Amino acid sequence: MRYFIETWGCQMNDHDSEKLAGTLETMGYAPTEEPSEADIYLLNTCTIREKAEEKVFSRLGVLRQVKQQRNGDMVIGVTGCVAQQEGGQIFSRAPYVDLVLGTQALKQLPEMIENVASHKGHQVNVGQDPENHLFPPHNISRRSRIKGLITIMEGCDNYCTYCIVPFTRGRERSRPWEDIVAEAQRLADNGTKEIELLGQNVNSYYSTISFAELLRKLNEIEALEVVRYVSPHPKDFDRDVIETLRDCPRIATNIHLPAQSGNSRILKRMGREHTREHYLEKVAMIREVLGNNCSLTSDFIVGFPGELEKEFNDTVTLLQDVGYDRIFSFMYSPRPGTGAIKHGDPVPQEEKSRRLQILQQTQNELQKERMTGRIGRDYQVLVDTLKPEDRFPVAGRTRDNILVHLEAKGAPERYFGRNLAVKITGAGLHTLRGQIIED
Repeated sequence: MRYFIETWGCQMNDHDSEKLAGTLETMGYAPTEEPSEADIYLLNTCTIREKAEEKVFSRLGVLRQVKQQRNGDMVIGVTGCVAQQEGGQIFSRAPYVDLVLGTQALKQLPEMIENVASHKGHQVNVGQDPENHLFPPHNISRRSRIKGLITIMEGCDNYCTYCIVPFTRGRERSRPWEDIVAEAQRLADNGTKEIELLGQNVNSYYSTISFAELLRKLNEIEALEVVRYVSPHPKDFDRDVIETLRDCPRIATNIHLPAQSGNSRILKRMGREHTREHYLEKVAMIREVLGNNCSLTSDFIVGFPGELEKEFNDTVTLLQDVGYDRIFSFMYSPRPGTGAIKHGDPVPQEEKSRRLQILQQTQNELQKERMTGRIGRDYQVLVDTLKPEDRFPVAGRTRDNILVHLEAKGAPERYFGRNLAVKITGAGLHTLRGQIIED
């Protein structure tokens, strides 16, 4: 018996797919690279962006044809945030789907598959399970030998007015720190070199210790090279965390600080709980403590309901004031059930597109300058990618998460999983090129 999991969206979905894969393998299923060979096909979905639901049903239409070619001998399941949002309504548009599994019901997959096999009809579970974050770590099929994902918290209590996540992932729930450290230690003992801590608001983590204290404990695991985390919220990014990045050499110094807008009025309408001034104070504190030994990235939405031209220009100038190493920018799209839906979608699509183009062009100019400024500097690069046929057959990331393509001396395979000293020799818009100093 074989399975195939198609994953859309964020790292949390990637990790959920690893959990689902581990569950299926425990049941005796083996992975396949060919979707048409799958006895079980799971589509792990994302609902963040515009027309997410339509994209899901379009993909399901393709899978329907595959199922028909197999004379119906394929179980199709929809998981992830679209599953959580739409629930059993999916069956009304796609009756050939067999099961719908919400974000907090992953542990129910075996029972649902058994019910489908027993001809008990459509299976759906989108219930709330506050203990889902304690999903047994041994039920995880890791996709990488040297990199591991660890969920430390799930959910969101912020209810930003544009965002559907609190409705699809639930309220914030944090794992006990002892469980997190134990999982990280197990991964390190098995050869993992880099872990990435996951949470919708990862620095909102709360247990008997703070997020900064958790980072310090993970920094003590000697077999690890790098500890990364996504995604933080500006309101919870305090000095204690920043000083931890300075003091702990294993903690990554790439700081993703989503601003969403550079205008305080729009930020208030978004429910972001920070002003432009407050955000810039956070950036100044980061620069004060870490200097140039970090990278800053951010998310932005253009065309939010009511955004005026001068307010959009505040976002453009924020890019110039901060000096981001990279941004992720999107046009606003209304999401059902969110607070902003009452404002409609008054900014025309062509105007959103124009603003997005201006924002991205501005960032590209700034980013090129920042990347060029890295030429001649030395970095530690953890090698996680091999492309033997390329001119630069070895690649990895710096502590502050910049991708570096490296020339190799001898067989590229001998560099895999190693943390190398590298000198930067060239720069593109998104990546660097370098030479290995130590062999």
